[in-house]
Amino acid sequence: MEEAHAHAHRAHGTGARWLDMSLALSAFVVSLASLWLTLHNARTMERLVAANSYPNVDISFGNEFDFQDGRGVRHALYLSLLNTGIGPARLRSIELSFAGRPAATVRALLAICCTQEPESSLPNTSYWSSGDLRGFMLQAGKDVALFAWPDAPGDPRWARLDAARKNKNTTIGVRVCYCSVFDECYLHDIAYREPRRVGACPTPAVPYGD
Repeated sequence: MEEAHAHAHRAHGTGARWLDMSLALSAFVVSLASLWLTLHNARTMERLVAANSYPNVDISFGNEFDFQDGRGVRHALYLSLLNTGIGPARLRSIELSFAGRPAATVRALLAICCTQEPESSLPNTSYWSSGDLRGFMLQAGKDVALFAWPDAPGDPRWARLDAARKNKNTTIGVRVCYCSVFDECYLHDIAYREPRRVGACPTPAVPYGD
């Protein structure tokens, strides 16, 4: 009676060692290429999603404003932020200054840039201010005003503020830092045309709105 012997299964080769090695190497290269392609496609999709949610906050002064009081658009000085991007922007910090001196409020700005008389001799101001906008979500295509001041012929500070916003040598400084929904953050200074990417929004020593 003969005993049955089990034989270990062996991978079938071509019989040519160099050919077997070439085939194995080719399979390895194909696997690496497939992995690279998968990672590349994933990264491309990630960039595409980020691009489709990119916010872009522009800073602008104007001289016509609707106070939503039923009187329509009026002659006024205003400062606003407009999201011209395609994704929402989370406002993280806003800075307002004149000649390098920070101003936390419109009243502080007027004191720095435009007040030459004793304050007691000046009329009461009736400007509108947004207050603290940190954390505000500015949707794409929308704007938000930081302040607006209707024409005030009896207040000399109005004309001085109007002149200051037009004078490049005495620029009213504005900086806004904001982030996308993916926490990609950008800092826009009114002195420059475009925002720049930052790792995180800095905390201003004197934030606007305090």
